[in-house]
Amino acid sequence: MNPGLPPGERIAAMQISLARLFEFSPDFTGYVKAEVANGGGFLLVEKGKPIAGGFIAGDLKLSGRDAYKIMLKENTVNCILSAYTPEELELAKTEIMDDFGIPEEEEEEKEVIGDSVLSPETLQSVMRQPGVRGVSVFFEGFALQSVGDADFEHVAAVAEDLVRAGSKITEDLMMGDLNQLLLETPEGKLIVTPVNELFICVLADTNANLGLIRLALQTIKYDLSEGQKTEEPEE
Repeated sequence: MNPGLPPGERIAAMQISLARLFEFSPDFTGYVKAEVANGGGFLLVEKGKPIAGGFIAGDLKLSGRDAYKIMLKENTVNCILSAYTPEELELAKTEIMDDFGIPEEEEEEKEVIGDSVLSPETLQSVMRQPGVRGVSVFFEGFALQSVGDADFEHVAAVAEDLVRAGSKITEDLMMGDLNQLLLETPEGKLIVTPVNELFICVLADTNANLGLIRLALQTIKYDLSEGQKTEEPEE
């Protein structure tokens, strides 16, 4: 998929997740051609930040943030990187931003929400529980704050799908609002719980004490709820 972008200067071809790609190339500006098993797409990147994207798989056609999110979920993407000059970047923006752009205001909203809710000390209170490998706060499939050792961008994208599926199931079964999700495998545990407008995702070992982790998460939710009450102006 190439919506008439400038060719740029081809500088690399690799198999890698998009999250890792932008970790390794934080200053990259140009065009990324991305191919996955069931489709392909592109990203326009400015200084390591995707600003536009598109994706096609059969009859499925996505643009902007939706295209970026579906490619971000892939563990391995065949990527071809072509660098742009400032002039080529501006030409590309002119050609595709209206149809394929990732809205900047959504990025700003994420940052404001993330900065105002959880402190590093709050995340560390969960990280200190025995068996916890990593903790992340995510919003709409994007990791905002993380501690530990994991590919948190990929985790957040997948956990967002899990939350949507879980919410749909609880709605269909008339079980009320989603309170917590738990996945267990022979290799580990994944716990996801809502905190205000965000979600906390915990990756843990198989022998991790779920009771202690849940208690830490409930304490965080309680503390944040009480904090919001004290901030409300008195009538």
